[in-house]
Amino acid sequence: MGANTSREHHLVPKYWLRAFAEDGHVRGRWRSGAEHRTPVRRAAVGRDFNTDPLAEGERRVALETYLDHHVDGPCAPVLRTVREGRGPLDEAQHAPVLDALAWQVVRTQTFRSFDEQVGQHLFPALWAVEAVGFCEEELGRPLSDAERMEVFWTAVRTAPGPSVVADPRSALRVMIRAFERTRDVLAAPGRQLVILRSAVPMLVLGDSGVALRRKDGTFGLTPPLLPETVEVFAPLSPTCLLVSTPRAHYRPQQGLTRRIAAKANAGAAAWCQDAVYRPPSMPWPSRLQLPGAPLVVRPPRLTAAPTQQRPGPAPAHPEMSRSELRDLLDQLTPTPAVRPPVPGRGRV
Repeated sequence: MGANTSREHHLVPKYWLRAFAEDGHVRGRWRSGAEHRTPVRRAAVGRDFNTDPLAEGERRVALETYLDHHVDGPCAPVLRTVREGRGPLDEAQHAPVLDALAWQVVRTQTFRSFDEQVGQHLFPALWAVEAVGFCEEELGRPLSDAERMEVFWTAVRTAPGPSVVADPRSALRVMIRAFERTRDVLAAPGRQLVILRSAVPMLVLGDSGVALRRKDGTFGLTPPLLPETVEVFAPLSPTCLLVSTPRAHYRPQQGLTRRIAAKANAGAAAWCQDAVYRPPSMPWPSRLQLPGAPLVVRPPRLTAAPTQQRPGPAPAHPEMSRSELRDLLDQLTPTPAVRPPVPGRGRV
């Protein structure tokens, strides 16, 4: 990307979308049921999705430039070889494939929606903890257990929205940190990358690129987002499915069966934010149905009990292992003078 400061950022890389395109176009189906023939350059895009809103010039698109130079550029030829190959992954292909998968989990609107919904559910409790600490500071004494509970639950009920402490760069920092955690999960001992191929096109691609399938067979956003047992389905083309799994029940020699393809397509429909795509000449899978709305994080059940223990030190994020990502985080992290307030002074 370099000097290109385009405001339309692909949530699924163009090289990935092209595997589902013919003459530079894909066929998209939206939740409304409407269908459109869409050029690749306009499919699965988000305006200013990776833009640093507080930076100027090239620094505004530093993350988008990083994805282009350090992720999509190196990963595109490797995934092309995987799509067109016949055997399992070799050692040289393993690392860039894991990079591509991990980034694809976190660079989408679905992941950002997950982060936003979790924040909205947790914010009233964090606000209430802060309110307890504020009252103790104002009174100059510890609150009794009964007072603490009264202040806490009153603050929970009257808490404002998270926008009062909004940080416009937070989503970008979360995405970068989540990449390394996601890659660690996908690279854990006991997990494997399985490639399943078919002779006929059977797979569609959601605008999230990948789908996370839980052990019980569901596709949901229930925290934790990446339990050890999760499977990641990644359709690389209409005839090639990549699966990251801790299970040993897949048989690559049997190829991509219609049953597995149906599971992958159900995941694409569940995890898409707005649309799914297919090659224009390929028919839609007969049982493909898009849910009426994107995935939702269910509100947690909140309980609280008083404690006399002082809060421990705030948890620290692990050090980033990649210098380029550390530089991006430095740019996106507010200085102490403008850092938004962090709840947690009080005790409940």
